[in-house]
Amino acid sequence: MPMSDATRAPIDGPPSASTHTFLATFGVLLGLIAAFLALDFALANIERNETRRHAADVYAEGIALLAAGRASDAADRLATAVSLQRDNVPYALAHAQAILAEGRVTDAEQSLNELLVRAQNDGQVNLTMARLLSTSGRRDEAKAFYHRAIYGQWGADSASERLAARFELIDVLVRENARTELLAELLPLQSAPSESTTFLVRVAPLYLRANSPARAADAYRQLIARTPGDANAYTGLGEAALALGQFPTAHTAFALAVRQRPSDSALASRLRLVDTLLALDPNAHGVGDAVRLERHRALLARTVASLDACSAAGIPAAAQAARDSARAELLSSRHGNAVASNDRALALARTLWRERPTSCAANGGRGGEVLTRLLGNTAR
Repeated sequence: MPMSDATRAPIDGPPSASTHTFLATFGVLLGLIAAFLALDFALANIERNETRRHAADVYAEGIALLAAGRASDAADRLATAVSLQRDNVPYALAHAQAILAEGRVTDAEQSLNELLVRAQNDGQVNLTMARLLSTSGRRDEAKAFYHRAIYGQWGADSASERLAARFELIDVLVRENARTELLAELLPLQSAPSESTTFLVRVAPLYLRANSPARAADAYRQLIARTPGDANAYTGLGEAALALGQFPTAHTAFALAVRQRPSDSALASRLRLVDTLLALDPNAHGVGDAVRLERHRALLARTVASLDACSAAGIPAAAQAARDSARAELLSSRHGNAVASNDRALALARTLWRERPTSCAANGGRGGEVLTRLLGNTAR
């Protein structure tokens, strides 16, 4: 039998007091959880900032100690900085540099290798490794890391840092007298964005060391245009012109250098050398066949005299035979064919100069330089 309306239980209506209490309590709990989370994040952030500041302070102390030459103390402070900020590459690098300054090369190399796993393209890290390897005598490995530094990642002043790294490699090559490699490193500098006077002063003599006198002469001419009274620039141009066999240009350059520094005996000596070269050069402009033959014979006589100055016991048979032929040529009065006589005198001088013993080459002095430059440039 159906229930009456009075006895039917209600299915809708306002929530009970217990429901209100539950919701209020739940809301309070959520609020407390959110507050605790916010506080936790805030405290963690404060702690991170404090750790970061502390690490920065310790790092600064370590750098100051390293600059003061206290490598061991610096290494300790920098190790602390690294422990506080393990992902900081500059801190780890400075620590490795301090270890290296202590003389702990193996430990420093291990630290750098670990750092390179994380920062393989970092320019400063690669440069530090290059320095370590260079001082350890591992030059070929060092050169590879120098190149990685040159083309690596740097900060805002990347062009300047890369240029400094290249010049550091250049200094290594100069010490090795590696002329071919030196020139290979100098050539990219020709496209440098700014060839300042300081830059030219540095690079011009390097071209001479790299056996590239034409580039050296060009750099010195640029310097002279900027600083007309610079005796060093005129001297450099004179040396470049000598290497090119351009004796008149060398004479002008050395004369201008002597005018700037009249009391410089070394410059005066270079000028006298060029005077001698000009007086003996068989291929000087405007010289006729008769004068050319006279100069070739004078050149041959100087070559014989240079060999005579060596110990007779130290002269090999081939050089003695060449000297005998040269003496016979000098005693001969057969000048019928000037061209043939020129060729004969030149060939004998070259043979005699080539066959001279090492002791003669080592003790040639200025006279030896005269013969070297003339016999090396007679085919100009």
